[in-house]
Amino acid sequence: MNDSFTQQALASDPHFRQRVRSALSTVAWQVVNEAESTANHEPRLGYAQQVIRSLDSETTTVLPNIVFRPNVNNFETTYVFDFPLQIGQVVTAAGDADLLSQIATDWDDLAAAAGFRDQVATP
Repeated sequence: MNDSFTQQALASDPHFRQRVRSALSTVAWQVVNEAESTANHEPRLGYAQQVIRSLDSETTTVLPNIVFRPNVNNFETTYVFDFPLQIGQVVTAAGDADLLSQIATDWDDLAAAAGFRDQVATP
């Protein structure tokens, strides 16, 4: 069963960070190339451009939270140590498809949290 200790250890793991970084970049480029008719497109695009320009910074921003989202938190998190190589890492059973799906699902909320919102004209 995952808890705050396992999930924050996962967020701090450099291997997991690389996976989240890759997923963020992938979704950002998908958003850049989506149809302008996509709901909430302008804020989504603004955030995608920010992610592309500041990928490492945005990765750092989302890591502490993404580990508690269902597509990550619902998969077992463990610590694996390779004795011959003397390397250990925190590992989640969540696959890359799970990370991509969660980030894509959360994109509008991430955009809003980063300050990108649809501008509604006021009379």
